[in-house]
Amino acid sequence: MESANLHDLAERYVQYCSIIRNYAPSTIRNYRTILMRFLDETGIESFDGLNRHNFEDWFFKGRLERKWSAATFRHMHKHLNTFMKWLVKESYLENNALEGLEKPKLEQRIPRTLTREQAMLVLDASYHYPYAYTFERYRNRALVGVMLLAGLRRGEALDLKLNDLSIENRSIFIRQGKGAKDRVVPMNQKLCAILQDYLRDRKRLNKRCIYLFAAVQGDEKLERRAVVNLIQKLKHTTKLSFSAHTLRHAFARLMLEGGCDIYTLSKIMGHSKITTTTIYLSCSSHQMNKSIEMHALN
Repeated sequence: MESANLHDLAERYVQYCSIIRNYAPSTIRNYRTILMRFLDETGIESFDGLNRHNFEDWFFKGRLERKWSAATFRHMHKHLNTFMKWLVKESYLENNALEGLEKPKLEQRIPRTLTREQAMLVLDASYHYPYAYTFERYRNRALVGVMLLAGLRRGEALDLKLNDLSIENRSIFIRQGKGAKDRVVPMNQKLCAILQDYLRDRKRLNKRCIYLFAAVQGDEKLERRAVVNLIQKLKHTTKLSFSAHTLRHAFARLMLEGGCDIYTLSKIMGHSKITTTTIYLSCSSHQMNKSIEMHALN
């Protein structure tokens, strides 16, 4: 056991997470990155190095020198801790040196979001930007639309297949979203119209890609990098600071402001716990101002 290579074991654990635990590809990439980063930065090569002192040293440097937030600290800890538990379970180690390591308290942060006017500006800019191809105009507006008007995560949007979309039933089927869960997301009339425009232009070009969002050239799936580039263009055009995930936050905020109840919103967004959804209540001053008028002495 002692002669086992830690890098090889880390890779074996990642494969275990993929095959047995059925984690999403993005989660697998995250595990691999964090495990290899820890081993490379600490230079640990043997099981003796997996002790409390070395772990504390690496985590403290992360907070003090690399300016990790409490969330980043806990994220790193979670991934390394599961690896250590696996090593103990597989009898490579007797004890988990990370067990009991104190973690910093999470900061209470309100998600960055967009107002109704800002959201409309982004959606409008996604269509009117001076693209080289007409296809980009319809596709990019549809891509922004599913995140802003249906609350899809970037990865969920890119993984959509043509047959996941039902214009007739006004629904989007999300296959194995975050947490390996399927869900059905309803579409409003505006999003249906945007997607119909895109599908007509896609048909005009005879695109045969099985995924909903195709690249301009050929029939390849749209890459994650293309979404990053699109967001950069829209940020420059609108003079707003936001990310692809901000569009999902904006969806939640605008749904609440429109009168959606928190339970329904939680189901639409695919949250495992309703407490995750309640954080959006603090994003909307409109919602709070409307609620304060309900005071019995007002």
